[in-house]
Amino acid sequence: MTYKEGDVVLIRSMTGKAIPKFHVRLLERRIQESTGSWDGYKGWRAEMVYQSEIDVLRKRWSIPFKKPGDKTWVYDSEIIKKVATT
Repeated sequence: MTYKEGDVVLIRSMTGKAIPKFHVRLLERRIQESTGSWDGYKGWRAEMVYQSEIDVLRKRWSIPFKKPGDKTWVYDSEIIKKVATT
């Protein structure tokens, strides 16, 4: 699926299935091609969307988000589906 800036997507963290899925808004696409022995990466700068999800991630998993708009990084492989376009 093709995503664009402003899309709100549902994410599953690659750190483990125990961490609940959460929503982010995609801000800027980044691609770093492979070079020699390094595989590179593809993903997005993104921002957190929902305070209720932020509260769970912070309180239960000690992930230091505080409010909607806090920035994070999302690899393409973490995106489950697009939820909305803004």
